[in-house]
Amino acid sequence: MARRDLIGTSTINLRTLLSNGKRYEVPPYQRDYSWGQENWEDLWFDIEELERGDKQHYMGALVLEEREADSFKIIDGQQRLATLSLLVIAGLHCLNELIEKGVDPDDNRKRVDLLRTAFLGAEHPGSLQTTPKLTLNKANRRFYEGTLLHLRRPASVTALPPHERPLWDALIFFQERLRTKFVTTNDGEGLANFIYEKLATRLLFIQVVVEDEAGAYTVFETLNARGLELTAGDLLKNYLLSIVHPTGDGNLAQAQQLWQGITARIPAKYVAEFLRHYLNSTRAFVRQERVYKTIRNDISTPQQVFELLNDLDEASLLNEALDEPAHPLWDDIPDAHKHVRNLKLYRVVQYRPLIFAAWRKLSKADLAKVLRYCDVVSFRYNMIAQRNTNRLEEVYNKIAVDLHTGAISTPSEVRASLSSAYISDEEFKEAFTKRRINASGQRKALVRYILVALEKQDHNVDYDWEESQATIEHILPENPASEWVVDFPLDMHERYVDRLGNYLLLEGKLNRKDAANNTIADKIPVYHQSQYPTTKQFSSVDWTPQTIEVRQERMARTATAIWRLP
Repeated sequence: MARRDLIGTSTINLRTLLSNGKRYEVPPYQRDYSWGQENWEDLWFDIEELERGDKQHYMGALVLEEREADSFKIIDGQQRLATLSLLVIAGLHCLNELIEKGVDPDDNRKRVDLLRTAFLGAEHPGSLQTTPKLTLNKANRRFYEGTLLHLRRPASVTALPPHERPLWDALIFFQERLRTKFVTTNDGEGLANFIYEKLATRLLFIQVVVEDEAGAYTVFETLNARGLELTAGDLLKNYLLSIVHPTGDGNLAQAQQLWQGITARIPAKYVAEFLRHYLNSTRAFVRQERVYKTIRNDISTPQQVFELLNDLDEASLLNEALDEPAHPLWDDIPDAHKHVRNLKLYRVVQYRPLIFAAWRKLSKADLAKVLRYCDVVSFRYNMIAQRNTNRLEEVYNKIAVDLHTGAISTPSEVRASLSSAYISDEEFKEAFTKRRINASGQRKALVRYILVALEKQDHNVDYDWEESQATIEHILPENPASEWVVDFPLDMHERYVDRLGNYLLLEGKLNRKDAANNTIADKIPVYHQSQYPTTKQFSSVDWTPQTIEVRQERMARTATAIWRLP
């Protein structure tokens, strides 16, 4: 077959997609059919919408690799194609029900044959076996071709194995809905038109034919950048398993189990990011769009695949623990969970390549130290100074590679290497003095974390920011009474209401009932009822932009002492 351009695209309907002897194959290393009730209901809703006028419905991108003339490997889209074929099979069952009822038996037999040939495959005149237009993977193929295509019922539905049951359940789902629409009204012609005219012409795909899976990854990156989530993680898996597949089913099953273990810990849409972090813990900086090509260049033998999968299996456990501060992995690493919790609060991930490398190369006690370094650096760099994260990623990558190669081997060397990303005390203090954080939504926890840390430092009290029931009190209220307008006209209010110097910790019952939007004179007696020392001792009867700035500068000095590396 002559090689095509890297990517060819077209809009195509279901009838054209399955016309002229075209055949589609799901590679044996792709996942089994896995759509469920929610997916079927969503599709049926979209189909019913087609009947309201002349609407069309886009089924998304169908990414194919052409193997030979009119023969394609499905890289993305097997779930949708399989489901639509099951819907057609359900329609044939319904036509057979009409035949059994004696409703237009001759015409309905012709309809069964024509629809089968158009959408499912033609029968061989000798063997009378159907050559399917769609070939599923090994786990699904026997049941699909041996039972479903022949409109047979399994000997025991309850005994169907887990990889076959979803296919049967999908067929029954659509059969029940088609029966309600057409069998109860004895309308075989309407059922045939519903499939051949409405579904086949109004369900549209963006057909993307690529030269190889590297081209498919380019497609996924492009579409994802436009807000469409496609299975780039599945593509990476398919490449690795395609290398293992020729070596035999046993090795393929082992590789699939390893991949399943990895993806059980990491949601599919984050797999590519996880792989990038792993790669960046071992080599010079790899950008997201280069992940697939990097793996493809590095991995070409089954042995290399298994080495990578085993490494990723261990790394995925660590990645899972970095998302879960209470993970058992941290049980015997002192203070590790505290720093993991903080990093999760900051919503940063740039540090992960460094932790992957430290996990492999350092002791558990030293790993805890590196986690603390990442905690402090992230707070200074990301949360307060709000510097460009691209530069920070490159710094973490350089240190991770040095750990991986042995160029550095101790926490103190890691600490020294972080100096270029460590915001100086002077810059940190200046940035903290001016920092504004809106204390709503997810940012509320960050503000509470900062205030609790300052409280512990100033008053030697043992509070936990996550367990604390304190609310964030705006001294200058978010919705101020008229008395506040003198010192805080609208533009000044917007500039100062979210300043860190305008916040206190306050019990919820006091905040809601007594503090709220009152004047500062009314608020102070309420503050004196608080258990939090800073709030209890608050006594600034004049609250102005200048007093907020003075207080926040004092907070900045304390913060500089808290978030500091030795």
